[in-house]
Amino acid sequence: MGMTPSPFRLVIGMTEGPGTAFGVRLLEVLRQADVETHLVMAPGAERSIREETGRDPVSVRTLAHRLYDSGNMAARISSGSFLTEGMIVAPCSMVALAAIATGMTSDLVHRAADVTIKEGRPLVLLLGEVPSAPSHVENLRRLSTIRSVIVPSARAFSPAGADAEMVEMTVRALLDRFAIPPIGRPAEPTGTEDSVDVGSGFELHRS
Repeated sequence: MGMTPSPFRLVIGMTEGPGTAFGVRLLEVLRQADVETHLVMAPGAERSIREETGRDPVSVRTLAHRLYDSGNMAARISSGSFLTEGMIVAPCSMVALAAIATGMTSDLVHRAADVTIKEGRPLVLLLGEVPSAPSHVENLRRLSTIRSVIVPSARAFSPAGADAEMVEMTVRALLDRFAIPPIGRPAEPTGTEDSVDVGSGFELHRS
């Protein structure tokens, strides 16, 4: 008997703050592309989804194949033995950027990103705001030494109030990084709460 091929599997992280429209659309497209998605939302992400997109966070969660509690540091996506093609954090807040850059993991988004880096897998951080403080620049400098980390240029989009065309262009750029063909229309949420797993789980632009 032949071996069953491994699924194309991505970890998706969503943090609080502007830019959740990009993360929501990314999940829709990946669902249509038959990519197995493992989603973890940081505290505050659901509130940001409601405020920025008007969507019910429950409908967003059901777009993913697996959902993990952000406080479950023992979830399978926290282990390098759980094989994935990489991870996208969209949006990635400055707090999350700092945690990932310094290795100070306080929730599962940070931990999964840290494991992705350690395993040399692609990690894409879609910043929800333009870096402005010296600490932001320093965190980006730290990540610039890691070849697997990709931070799209903040000049390419403006998460706050982004229009549909801007969202589509940005999501297509994210898909290109993983050689996933673009998908044309939004997906219908087809997952259920039964899929929740809380017990198991661009080039970097330099100044």
